[in-house]
Amino acid sequence: MTDRWQPSRAGIINVWRYYDEIFSFYQGRLLLRGPNGTGKSKALELLLPYLFDANLRPHRLSTFGSADRTMHWNLMGEGNQGSTRVGYVWLEFQHGEQWFTCGARLQATTNTTNVIATYFTTSLRIGDLTLVNEAGRPLTKTDLVDAIGEHGVVHASPADYRHTVRTTLFPGVSEQRYDSLITALLQLRTPKLSERLDPSVLSSLLSKALPPLDQSDLTEIAEGFERLDRQREELRRLDEEIFTAERLADVQRGYAQRVLGVAARTLESATEQLEDLTRAARMSERRYQRQITLTDEAFDQLAALGRDASGVDAQISGISDLPAYQEGKQLDLLRQQLSAANLRASEATAHAVKLRARAVADDEQAEQAKADAAARADELRRSAVIAREAAEHAGMPSLFEEIESHADARSGRQLLTAAIESRSIEINSISRAVAAHEKAVDARNAARQRLEETRDELDLATEAEAVAQRTFEQAFAKFRTDFDTWAHGCSELNVSEHGEVVEAAARAREEFSRIEARLDETRTALNGQLSQYNAIREKLANQVDVPPPAPYTRDDEYRAHAVGAPLWRLVDFRPGTPLPVRGAVEAALEASGLLDAWLTPDNSFGRSDRDRFAEPSLAPPAPGYTLLEVLVTDDERCRRFLEGVAFGDTATGHAVAIGADGTWRLANAHGRWTKDFPTYIGADARKRARAGRIAELTGLIEQLATDLSGVDAALNQIAVRRATLAGEMARQPSTDPIEIAEEQRTKAQLRCAARKDAVAAAAQRVADAEAVVAQHAATTEIPDADALSAFATAAHRWLDDRHDAFTTEALSVEAGSRASTSSALADEAEETTAARQQEAADLAITLETVERAAGSEFQALDQQLISLRAKALALAEERELLQDKQTGLARTLGTLEEKRKVDTARAAEATVVHEAAEARYRHLTSGHLPADAGEVPDGPVDPRLIRDSESRLGAAVHQAQHQLAGRIDLSLDPDDDVTVLTATLDGARMGAHALLQALQAERDRVRTHITDGERDLFDQTLTGDTRRHIAQRIQGASELVGTMNQRLERVQTASGIRVQLDWQVDPQLPPGTREARDLLLRSDLNDDERALLHQFFRERVEEARAHDSATGWEQQLAQVLDYTTWHQFVVKVDRGEGWVPVTKRVHGALSGGEKAIVLHLPLFAAAAAHYHATPTAPRMILLDEVFVGVDATNRGQLLELLVNFDLDLVLTSDHEWCDYRELTGIAIHQLTTGTDGDDAVTTVRFTWDGHSLTADD
Repeated sequence: MTDRWQPSRAGIINVWRYYDEIFSFYQGRLLLRGPNGTGKSKALELLLPYLFDANLRPHRLSTFGSADRTMHWNLMGEGNQGSTRVGYVWLEFQHGEQWFTCGARLQATTNTTNVIATYFTTSLRIGDLTLVNEAGRPLTKTDLVDAIGEHGVVHASPADYRHTVRTTLFPGVSEQRYDSLITALLQLRTPKLSERLDPSVLSSLLSKALPPLDQSDLTEIAEGFERLDRQREELRRLDEEIFTAERLADVQRGYAQRVLGVAARTLESATEQLEDLTRAARMSERRYQRQITLTDEAFDQLAALGRDASGVDAQISGISDLPAYQEGKQLDLLRQQLSAANLRASEATAHAVKLRARAVADDEQAEQAKADAAARADELRRSAVIAREAAEHAGMPSLFEEIESHADARSGRQLLTAAIESRSIEINSISRAVAAHEKAVDARNAARQRLEETRDELDLATEAEAVAQRTFEQAFAKFRTDFDTWAHGCSELNVSEHGEVVEAAARAREEFSRIEARLDETRTALNGQLSQYNAIREKLANQVDVPPPAPYTRDDEYRAHAVGAPLWRLVDFRPGTPLPVRGAVEAALEASGLLDAWLTPDNSFGRSDRDRFAEPSLAPPAPGYTLLEVLVTDDERCRRFLEGVAFGDTATGHAVAIGADGTWRLANAHGRWTKDFPTYIGADARKRARAGRIAELTGLIEQLATDLSGVDAALNQIAVRRATLAGEMARQPSTDPIEIAEEQRTKAQLRCAARKDAVAAAAQRVADAEAVVAQHAATTEIPDADALSAFATAAHRWLDDRHDAFTTEALSVEAGSRASTSSALADEAEETTAARQQEAADLAITLETVERAAGSEFQALDQQLISLRAKALALAEERELLQDKQTGLARTLGTLEEKRKVDTARAAEATVVHEAAEARYRHLTSGHLPADAGEVPDGPVDPRLIRDSESRLGAAVHQAQHQLAGRIDLSLDPDDDVTVLTATLDGARMGAHALLQALQAERDRVRTHITDGERDLFDQTLTGDTRRHIAQRIQGASELVGTMNQRLERVQTASGIRVQLDWQVDPQLPPGTREARDLLLRSDLNDDERALLHQFFRERVEEARAHDSATGWEQQLAQVLDYTTWHQFVVKVDRGEGWVPVTKRVHGALSGGEKAIVLHLPLFAAAAAHYHATPTAPRMILLDEVFVGVDATNRGQLLELLVNFDLDLVLTSDHEWCDYRELTGIAIHQLTTGTDGDDAVTTVRFTWDGHSLTADD
């Protein structure tokens, strides 16, 4: 027993797969041990530090810091079948004779993802305080309050519970230091922490365990930044508007540039066209006049040529008729004959020369062919000798002689090929026979060897079969004994043979399923009633009047939208009406159906198919007393309706009557009903009825909740029975040894049979091989295949040479014949040439004789006539050309005249177009289009692009109208063939460019205002409480580190290692951070230093904002002002040679055990330091998957350090027993889960007392 609080026990009831488990500590220490999936980490996250923290946020619960497994999932997940589940988690501490228990009642339903947590603290121990009722169901909150009574408190809020736990177990610890302690426990609880430890990770873990800034200190600053955010939101809206206006201005700029560009280009084009057409008209006039002149000149020249041609023709005619010219006409005929003879002689000479050259060439070719034939004959003789010798070597000389005697080369080659193929087949057959004999001998030898091997294998298989049979008999006998023992110990299963187990288990599960189905039906029905009652009670509690029950004939949706009200809501009893009369009147109205009849402001005719209506106009006023005697109303139609209903002591005297005794009459229908007091007429009556109904419903709801708890308890009992069944099935002796033994026996039998078959088969193969060897015993000599191949090659070459020789000889004879023919043809051509030459010479002599005989007068006339004919021909050609020219000139003159008229008309039209373009351009440039367009680029613009730009402008305006709606109005107005964009801002009309400038100016004003506000806010931050609080945190952290080092000074390991921590400013920080940290610790800042702090925090805030804009300002400011990130922990080690920092090099030089101690010791010291200020507090430390990657020797030393620091432990591991002599004691709970569908987690407790490990009874 210690002089401080120490954990004694912990428990989980009906949460996750823990249905009722208690974990008992030993000396304040507990190890949860079991394979993965048994819930070690789950138990840790359900208990610690949750029951210190009272925080249901998933990342605080999960050992991995994730949010995927909420407390709602722990209750309703993992196959839970109920719609509501209630569970408990609790911790028990002891201090001398005092006890303190803290816990939480957890409730979840399928209707919501929230968990209702009810926290309690008490001085009672669990056992003295039972958390389940006699039926085994978890207590309701009311029952919990009654059970605790004056021995504790059921807290109203998590904060109250947390305050009680902190002040009871950790007296003197502030809320801030308490939160820091929980943070440290969460860091130490990180799974497999030892596996990830290195100096940098250690520094991060220790930093996270330092006291954080108080969130309340940051609230005022955060509100200021939130105000700035709202202004930034306005700035962002302006930026969006400006972005939209910029896009709109860009589109408008392109459209305006194209519109003005087209207008300018149109004006420029009209001006250019006017100038061009005016110039063209003047040019056409000049060309027309010049063409007239040319046409007249051509006419005069044509007339002159006609006169000259007539004169020449007269002269030719006169000369031709002279007698002297007629006598000499024979000379022309002789000249023509001589010319033809000379041509024929020349052609004959050329033909003779060609034939002679061909004859010489053919003679040369004949000589060459004769020489080639002689050479081929020599080669044929040589190849014949070689082929004959090859035939003799191959044993086929007769074949050669036979081929040689055949003159036909084709038949000789066919004979050779057939003979060679036949001899080759013969050689191959003999070779295969020899190979088959050799193979048969080898197969016989192999068969004999295999026969001996299979006989040896059969002996081994026979022996193995006998061993397997004995093993099977032994395994079956052991299973029979184990099965009988197990069957006698089963409570849910009643079996005597193994074959009955599956069927018995199936029957039990079917029984469980039937019971669960029945209970589920009951629970569904109860939940339905509970939901109905809750809805009615909530409606009543919210001051909602509950109307009388509606008949099924009513349209339920009609009254939700109908105009009017029911009768009971429009009336009230007159003051002084006795209560019995009130009850009887309301009962009569309700029984008759009039109480809930609907009155409309006007007549209800035509609506009778939707509801039951009270229509005043259908009944005359009743004689005597009416319902107005006891009822009052402010509604006129209701008053008229009451006048038509008679009233008296009893319902008589009128067709519609109500009696004070509860009787009623409607025409020929009547009846009577009474009740003690009214429940619908009058606000007080409805209020009393509502209160009574609420009380009644509350009782029903509590009864239903009790019934539901009973159903859940029954379901839990079935779950326990299922778990028991699963446990019995899990403990069932395994048939694996029998099955394995039987399988081995079967395999041995099969192997033995197979070996017997193999021996028989091997013997048969030997006999078959002997027969094959005998079959191939006789062999013959194999002919020479190479000689046969050589003969085939030589013979084919000989046949090729013989064919070539015969062919060359035939070509030589043919060439000689061709040379003789060419020579004869050349001689014949030479004779023809001589005859043609002689003919030409004779004609030349005749012409010369005639020319000498002709007179000189004829020759003179002949020459003159030749000259005149040439002149006449020239004149005719010139006249023809001139006529063509005259025709072209006339045609051109007509064209020019037409062009002159057209050009004049076009110039007039261009003048009109130019004036219109100039007016349009002045109109477009008079508005805001020039400002929207800016500088209009030069160059032509395709008009089709304007339509495209106009479409894009329309789309841009449509999009911008949605984004600028409510502040800026945009309109597109048609202006002839273009559209003009106009924006209206604050009543002022402007273009897109002016709109953009106005929005930009407004943004600049807002931005300036934000900058000034931000400066004021930073001044407030840096001169207010925040700076002082940061300085206090830094000083407090320094003191905490000093306490850690005081703890470390008292610890020295067995190997002589000491460890120390140095908390220093991170040397990797930028200089600005270091300076800002130093300035925060000072209170006397000048203007320059304050400006430096402004700049530093502004940059840090912008960085945090850019990194995560989704978080709130308090979180971001906490990140910016997180002083722990400005520092780092440096671990120093002393191995007897002085203190040195544990760098990577120093860390790498340490042994495995030294590394583990050096990195774990500061963590243990940090945890111990948190408990320094409160000596009576429990000294908890949580390690999930403890010491992974650390060897057994070093684990013992680390546990010894935990003992030296006097720390209470909760550890988890899938393999560790913690049975080290360095550890004075620990409780070990081995976690197990059932099989065959059983999901319950149960435990077996062991105790290590420092010397031995014992199992609890």
